[in-house]
Parts: sequence; C-alpha cells; structure tokens
Amino acid sequence: MMALHGALVKGFFAEEGLSIQPMTVDVKGAVEQNKPHFLWYKTDKGLVEADFGFLDVDQLHNLVAGKIDYYIVDGMNFGCMEVMVPPDSPIKSVADLKGKKIEVNPWWFAPFRSPDGLSFVNEELKAHGLTPGKDVTLKPMPWEALPKVADYVTEGFKTGKFDAIGLTEPHPLMLRERKLARPIFTQTYQAPYNQEYCCMLGIKRSVVDTQPEKAALIVRAFRRAKQWVAQNPEKAVIASQAAGYYPAAAPVGPSANRVVSFGFDRQVDLAEALERAFQDRINTGAIKTNKTAKELVRLHYRKIQ
Repeated sequence: MMALHGALVKGFFAEEGLSIQPMTVDVKGAVEQNKPHFLWYKTDKGLVEADFGFLDVDQLHNLVAGKIDYYIVDGMNFGCMEVMVPPDSPIKSVADLKGKKIEVNPWWFAPFRSPDGLSFVNEELKAHGLTPGKDVTLKPMPWEALPKVADYVTEGFKTGKFDAIGLTEPHPLMLRERKLARPIFTQTYQAPYNQEYCCMLGIKRSVVDTQPEKAALIVRAFRRAKQWVAQNPEKAVIASQAAGYYPAAAPVGPSANRVVSFGFDRQVDLAEALERAFQDRINTGAIKTNKTAKELVRLHYRKIQ
C-alpha cells in the first residue's frame, strides 16, 4: 500500500492530470457482506467499488470465478504477513505448531481468500508435515481486537487463548519492535514466499476497456510512486504518517527498512509471476478451471505501458 500512499502524498496522480479521491476501504463491511475483495468503501447508499486499488494474490480464485471485475495491471509489493509467537515461547520451528492454536487477521479467510485461509500459511504448515485445520487450529481474531492489537496479543499469549498470531504489516513490525512477539515464519523475508507478489494493482475492467488513456495514467503515476518509495523509504514513511495512511506509532527507521524489504524497485515479469501463481493454485485445487495458467493470464492481466 505504501506505493499508493506515495502516489497520493507526492501528487503523482495530480501531475498526470488525474483527480483522485482517496477512499478508506471498509474491510469489515466487505467481509460481512461476503464481498470477494478489499476494494469497497462505505457510502450512504451502501458499499461501492473503487476504480482501482490493491488486489491480493490469494484472491486469484475469485478472479477466475468471475467475482472480481478488475484487471491486474502491475505488481505492488512482495510479502507483508507473518505468523508470530511470544518471545519466550518454546515454539522454535513450524513443526512445533502441531496441536497449537493460531489466531489471524479476520480477513485471512473467505470471502476474500479460500475457506481454508492463506496459501502461504497452508504451504508452510504442510511443508513441515502439518495439516491445517487438523494438526493446527486456525481461527480469525475478533474485529474489535484490531484497534488495540498489541494489548490483545499480549493478553492472548498470557492467558493461553492462542499460541501464535498471524498479522499483516505494520502490526508484525510494531510487535517485534516492542519485543511482544517474534516471527516463526514470514512472507516478508522467507523464500519462496517473498519472491511472489502478495499484492498487485488492479483497475476496473470498464476503465481499462473504455478509458485506456486514463488507465495508462494511473499505472504511470503508480510506477513513479513505487520508484520514489524505493529511493526514499524513510521520507515515504514520514509522509504517509503525516497524511494518516500509516500508523503514527510505527517507528520510522524500522518501518523504512521494512519498506525496502517489500521490493518496490524489484524487476519481475508480472505475466510470468502470475502464470506461476495461477498454476500453483490450480495444482492445489484452489482454482478449478479447464483453462491453462497461461490462458488465465491472458484473461485477467493487461500489460499497460
């Protein structure tokens, strides 16, 4: 998200002649209303889809099922989620999670993702001989815990409500900095998960199909923002905090280091990355289709210069 924030705070959209109104997505409302992705914001007439924003790689099955009316047009960042345990926990490896309880962000399951949760979590558990849902209990944390995650995690670890916690940045960074938790596995730093886009830029199909010039300007501004964030990570954090897009309590230096790890300047062939991601999900059964991964790329990806 830092690149989208960067495009707003640096005025890259405006410089391309675009009038962009930033909207706060209503993630809780989207989940409760069984929407298939994040990009819904609240209005007095109900939830409305944004023209563009971030799509998650674990929403590809919804894309293939025709539930998401966006094209993927660019990559965003690599890895932003971690599963963490208490600093003094006897859990030293993923295999030690057998028989344990993990609470995770409430949007890590359906409708955004498949019913059994995030692919990177399931793949890591299976790689260590564990069956998700059988050997390890995964459940969403309550929405009301999110505004005070640090307190909730501390109390949950203390009382044994859960043995591990799964969170999306910047919460893992803030817990780590306060020495309240340590990662047991991470999408941010750990291969192969940090080699795959976790988030991508999506633009409404109607915009791409009927206003290709506008779509090209959006992508151009976004790419300029990615480059600026990569070259100025500390400034990007400070500017995002000042604008209210990034938590003011997050320490600037460590946050900037984390931004660098997200690989905003990494050069990856998005079509090839998407083909691998589609194929992986076909192989696991998350995507059910008679089309090849290459055909799915042609259907759902648009290369915009």
